[in-house]
Amino acid sequence: MSPRIEATAESAIAEKSDAPLMEHAYDGIHEYDNPLPGWWRAIFWATIVFSAGYWVWFHVVDWGTSETAGYREQLAMYNDKKELREAADARDVSEEMLAKNAQDPSTLAKGQQVFAGRCASCHADNGRGLIGPNLTDAYQLHGTTRMDILKTVRGGVPGTAMLAWGEQMAAQDVIAVAAFAISLRNTNVAGKEPQGAPVEPFPR
Repeated sequence: MSPRIEATAESAIAEKSDAPLMEHAYDGIHEYDNPLPGWWRAIFWATIVFSAGYWVWFHVVDWGTSETAGYREQLAMYNDKKELREAADARDVSEEMLAKNAQDPSTLAKGQQVFAGRCASCHADNGRGLIGPNLTDAYQLHGTTRMDILKTVRGGVPGTAMLAWGEQMAAQDVIAVAAFAISLRNTNVAGKEPQGAPVEPFPR
């Protein structure tokens, strides 16, 4: 671009704005020295002030509680009260009640429905065992009683794929699926090899 044309272009650009032109130019393109909008600068400084306050609050005076620390506190409280909750849930449950529910058609139908949705992926739809043990033989991995089966369903088994279903299902659903599992005992469906210790048949 010739000096005359460039000067004319600069003059035309300058007439369009009161802001001064920056000294640099790229391919004849000039840039106005316009300040950032006030709202943008306000947000920018606010973020700096906030980050400084956050750093002081959480890392200098240690007044705040981080999400990790808060989670640990809540988890500790949850674990402290877990036994109390389990005792409260089991207050109205007994061997006799589970034995009765294991012969009640409506309870078994509900338990079978829950079992199909929650348990079949580990125990198969008929209880013959996949990842989890075969529920139809005369062996039991955890305990020997009906209440032990309920406890396993409700509280799970740490370190295994057996979840604590009492934390995810209603108490009545837990009882129903435990009753269904109890009803499978000694039906002897061919499947996974026995696991655990042999147990006596449940008294009726």
